[in-house]
Amino acid sequence: MAQKQEWSASGVDCCSPFTSCLLSWCVPCVQHGRIQHRLHKDSQLKGWSIFNGDCCAYYALSWVSCHWIIQMMGRGEIRKKYNLSGNTCEDCLCACCCMPCDLVQQEKEIVNREATNLINVQPNKLKAENQMAYPQQQQPLQYAEQQPQYQQQQVSQYPPQHQ
Repeated sequence: MAQKQEWSASGVDCCSPFTSCLLSWCVPCVQHGRIQHRLHKDSQLKGWSIFNGDCCAYYALSWVSCHWIIQMMGRGEIRKKYNLSGNTCEDCLCACCCMPCDLVQQEKEIVNREATNLINVQPNKLKAENQMAYPQQQQPLQYAEQQPQYQQQQVSQYPPQHQ
């Protein structure tokens, strides 16, 4: 089994990026929806909607103070996907004791890992899919000598002579 990796983002560094910090403290359900979209659909948030199923589930569970369960499960998914150190007990403590910091850490982890994956995978993808396209060779142009086209004109004598 591969060696477990450490989280690239600290759980206590929850003030940056500011957008993640603000969402995590003010509307954690939206932040959770963003994290789940990044994790399962597109890390660049293409096609993301502010009101999605994950956001609504988090919001509904928050009414009965059980939102930490869905957040803990999301943290576990991130750990498994990126082979990160930790266990379910740590996931539970992070989700319960410092919910906003945990949400910021989750998003930063996904962004960092996916950026690393793009850097590692993209050059190989370019070689395979987008090889340089060269124009097809055309038959060389053949030039034919152009025959001069003269128009016959009446030549009058110059200067005119008077008779």
